[in-house]
Amino acid sequence: MIQRVAVVGAGTMGAGIAQLCAQSGFAVKVHDALPASLEALPKKLRANLDAAVLKGKLTTQQADRAYHSISPVATLEELAGADLVIEAAPEDLTLKRELFARLDTVCPDAILATNTSSLSVTAISEAVRTPHRLLGLHFFNPPVATKLVEVVRAPKTADEVFRAVWEFSLMGLRKTPVDVKDTPGFIVNRVMRPYYVEGLRCAAAGFSKLDRVAREQGGVPMGPFELMDLIGLDVNLAITKSIYEACGRPERFAPQPLQQKLVDLGQTGRKAGRGFYVYEAGKPAGENPQAAALLGEAAALTPEAAWNRVIGAVLAEAELARAEGVAGRQDIDTAIKLAMNFPRGPFQWRAESTSPRA
Repeated sequence: MIQRVAVVGAGTMGAGIAQLCAQSGFAVKVHDALPASLEALPKKLRANLDAAVLKGKLTTQQADRAYHSISPVATLEELAGADLVIEAAPEDLTLKRELFARLDTVCPDAILATNTSSLSVTAISEAVRTPHRLLGLHFFNPPVATKLVEVVRAPKTADEVFRAVWEFSLMGLRKTPVDVKDTPGFIVNRVMRPYYVEGLRCAAAGFSKLDRVAREQGGVPMGPFELMDLIGLDVNLAITKSIYEACGRPERFAPQPLQQKLVDLGQTGRKAGRGFYVYEAGKPAGENPQAAALLGEAAALTPEAAWNRVIGAVLAEAELARAEGVAGRQDIDTAIKLAMNFPRGPFQWRAESTSPRA
């Protein structure tokens, strides 16, 4: 039974996973190789928990209990004794392999889980002597609020390890787990990749116009460009590049020059104050004229035609992922609905022979 959790990484995802586990009643230790990140963790957690109290999602007592359930530790060795170790380090295969090679010795009896969003769990597991106890446990940002978690089997993951993590996710964290094959991007990052890539190909239709049609006709909370700005153009681009390379460079996943140019300019979305939109006080204040200028003289589709192309590409990718055994129809629909806050999943859209509507 999983009772003691360790999290490696005190960044946005690591802190969020630690908070989620603590709010769910687990004792949590957190380590980060960067002392500054570890030192900033208590203040970050306190702010997040206080915000949850203000929103009525936690009582003051629950927030205090969660806060005191999390212990920052200076060394990896202090994670010894954990039942489950969740790695939330940067998306670098060499870094993750080195980290798990150490964890294999430091935590010889723990289940080892990587929160990677796009790297091969199998490749990571090759760094440990006991690959049967390693699997993927992919949370979405913010972990506390997003119901979905992708549980990713590697070829040597033991059935009992998978069942223990599934139970931990479902009953311990009150999340909705989906069973995913170890393939590039898993369900959400793969199936939704055309949402961004095809959106960029259709950018001449106008950023705000296409996003408006996505919301009004598609019933989705955010269009492709709004969502890329929120995620961070640099982060989104890195995932696209990773999936593109891992899948053998298929044209449908090819990174788009427009996104690369904006990243090179440092215009990475909300966090930078400029992306596809300009932001004032954290709120969009119109299209970014520099981004629009990069479109050149490309002939523009109507926003409606552009949206149909984008959503058609997502539907096609969902069907291809199902055919390749990444996950079943129901799990794909569930994953997209929960991770993206969409009104319906891709196969439900297709069954209804319409674009997704609220």
